[in-house]
Formats: sequence, C-alpha cells, structure tokens
Amino acid sequence: MGIKSKIRTRIGRARNSIGLFTTWMENEIPSYRHYRLYKTYSSRYKHYIELQHFDNKKAEGEDAYLQKWKVISSRVDPYSYRFLSNYLGHTPNIVPEDIGHFYIEDILNPRAFRPFYYDKNLFPEIIGKEYVPRTVVCRINGSRLLDAEYRLAEKELSEYIGETDNLILKPSGDSRSGRGVIKFIKKGDAFVSMDGKINLSKAFLDTYREDFCLQEAIAQHDFLKMLCPTANNTIRLFLYRSVKDEKTRATASVIRIGKNGTFDDNACASGMFIGVNVATGEMGRFVVDQYGNKGNVWNGIDFSQNSFVVPHWKEVIAFAEYVGNRIHHQRLMVLDLVLKNDGKPILTECYFDWFGFWIYEYTNQEVFGEFTDEIIAYCKKRKR
Repeated sequence: MGIKSKIRTRIGRARNSIGLFTTWMENEIPSYRHYRLYKTYSSRYKHYIELQHFDNKKAEGEDAYLQKWKVISSRVDPYSYRFLSNYLGHTPNIVPEDIGHFYIEDILNPRAFRPFYYDKNLFPEIIGKEYVPRTVVCRINGSRLLDAEYRLAEKELSEYIGETDNLILKPSGDSRSGRGVIKFIKKGDAFVSMDGKINLSKAFLDTYREDFCLQEAIAQHDFLKMLCPTANNTIRLFLYRSVKDEKTRATASVIRIGKNGTFDDNACASGMFIGVNVATGEMGRFVVDQYGNKGNVWNGIDFSQNSFVVPHWKEVIAFAEYVGNRIHHQRLMVLDLVLKNDGKPILTECYFDWFGFWIYEYTNQEVFGEFTDEIIAYCKKRKR
C-alpha cells in the first residue's frame, strides 16, 4: 500500500471514529444533541438573513419571543425569530426549530412508536383501504413480494396491476422530500419510469429496497391539476391532538405545487408552496420556496390576482381529523393528501418529526396557533 493510500485509509478511519463518537454523544448526552441542533439552525437562519438581505439585529418583539420559549430551554435561538418575523410578523409564537425538534416532537410524539406509524404498508389497516392509494404489491420486514392482502404475490405482476396507467413506487417508511420515489407510466405492455431508465418488473423490485409499496397513482382533482399538470400537487396539513380534550385539529396548511414539466412537488426539488387558510380553504396570494423567496406568478398563474378556494375543503378537514384520531401515540403530525375529482381526500404520506415549522410560517401561519401556550406548558412539565 502506497503512502497516499495509507493516508486516505487513516483519514477514513478518523472520520468514522469522529462520526461514531458524535452519534454516541447525541444518544447518551441529550444536551449535546440539543446544542448541535441549536448551532445548526442558528447558522442556517443567519445565512438566510444574509440571503434575503434582512437586518440581523434585535427585532421588535424579540424579548417576548425569548421569554416565551426559555421556559422550555435556557438556550433560545434568536435568529429564527429575526428571519421568520419578516414573514409571520412580530409574534412570540414563532417556533424555534431546535426546541421544536428536540423537546416538543420528542415529548408529544414518543420516538418508540414512530416506525410503526411511518410504515405506509400499514396505512390500509390503520386508516382504511378506501382512504389510501390502492396497493399493487409490497414488501414488509424483508419479506418476499406480497399482494394487497399481505399474501405471497406469486402471480404475474400484470395481474396485480390491473387497468391503471400510472404507478408510484416508494419506500414504505419515511420517504420525505421524494427520496426513493419513482413514477412509472404505461407504455405498450410495459411500465417505464419517467426518466425512461427503468422497466418495472419483479426482478427490479427485488433490487429496489428492502421494504416498499407499489401503489396505483391517484388521478388528482382538476383544481390541483390546474396548478401544475405534470406534478402530483399535494395538500399538506399540520395537525395537533390536544392534551386537554383529545380532539384533533388542523392548525396550518399549505399546497405544494410542482414546476411545469416535473413530477415532484417538493420545495427542495424546484417546487413552490402556497398557504391555505385552515378555516376557509382560501389560498394565499403568493408562492414561496424553501429559502423564503416569494413570488406572485408560478406556472403561468398569477396568484395575486386570483381568490382561489380549495374545493371540498370541509371534507378535507374532516378527513384529516379522522386520521389524527387514528394515530394514537402521536399528537403532532403532518399529512400529505391528494384530492380526487369526486372530492374524496386520499392520504399519501404522514410525518411525525422534522416537520419544517418554517413552511407554514413563511405563509403567515402560526404552526400551533391558539394551542401554542398549551403545548409549551405541557412540554415544560415533561422535558428531560
């Protein structure tokens, strides 16, 4: 082995050792994990302040914000407030991202139960088959290929696919930001990925992921399709089940809109999002990206000149509350829904951590709304 190879090997070992030590510190010393989160988000919002040319100085209402959140943690990031108050206004209810992830998520959503509820292969059992996309085949816990009834899928794949022309393949666990998601389109007798590189087959599914679900793609409502014809535009709802009365309520919402010509509607994949009033279904007058850049026109639509209202909004909210009441071990959740033309909402994704509170705050919505003080008081009593 040459000198350069030895140096690379030793550097690799050193990096592995540092990574293992950091992981151990975060697992064994909670305060260190919180410190890492605090530094991460402080740096991020400092950067965003510079990016948007905002003033990085003490802002109006900052003292009230710090006072409100220090009952949970003595370390409160001021830069979240200095940046996000430019969108939401000078309210102390802006959620510090580090406190939200470290304290609030872990207290309201126990980590031990999250993997169970993240498994999309169990959505038909927990939520009901009629409320989720139809499963074609799936794999659970490294099993052989299974059908929608969790039996061995020994027939030809075409027999399970049926008459549909579009399929979605995704990891059955956490697939946020579109990680690992592939859309297949019928071409002749075959199903081919949108980039044309993959032909769907049992052989390919054997190499895709250990656990996954292959689902029928939902034909979205004409209203959502109008926002971007090529993307699967989704309604995202933030839910909270109260510690006082056990009722689930939607507290904030956005619609994620893809870019014409793309399938993915994620903000990190060139998509945009727009706020939705949870009480009325009325959409905002601007779109925004993940860095806080605002615009009025997207995909040729001038939102500043249109008073759009999401159709069947009452049904959407009623469905979201139904789902929230079925997820017994988690009090905070984010749902991604597709709306069918008949007004029926279909659940495609459900999240229980790393919520991205900023998404709603960018669109002038308080994430926890009227329940902010209730959540703070509850978490204060139960923090580590």
